[in-house]
Amino acid sequence: MSIFLLALTFVLAFVPGMLEPFSGGAQTETPAVNRVADDLTQGTLSDASTPYVLDGECTAELFTTGVPAACQYDGTTLADRVGIRDYAPVNVTIRGDLDDSGEDSVLCWDASASPPTLVEKSGGCGTVLSGGSKPSGGGGKTVSAQRVALLDGEDVTVEVVMW
Repeated sequence: MSIFLLALTFVLAFVPGMLEPFSGGAQTETPAVNRVADDLTQGTLSDASTPYVLDGECTAELFTTGVPAACQYDGTTLADRVGIRDYAPVNVTIRGDLDDSGEDSVLCWDASASPPTLVEKSGGCGTVLSGGSKPSGGGGKTVSAQRVALLDGEDVTVEVVMW
């Protein structure tokens, strides 16, 4: 009887830990979120010969319904454009500190300026460089990846969040 109880205790104590790597969770999105961040900054929004230098027009159009012919993505939703499809909810935001205040803000692409330029988000700033769904509720597990890039001559941070 004692051998049976010891075996049962062993099974109850160690089997859940052995099966844990196969259960779903936020860690399953880690490779995907890193792939999306790399793809955006090294090819989708830039030329492969100049990674991390983002094209302003393609970057702005990523967050709208249009797709310029010169851009390297297609689809109607942000998830389609970054290659996630129905896999997981995704949010992409581009932030920067254009006024040297020491605090990053969400950025906008002002196409009405001549030439089109990058500005910090304010009331009517043009195309807000943030899109996708937002995590619902509080306490949900999210996975994020950040890449620093150059957009319109400014250092920006491209943040990709999945859950």
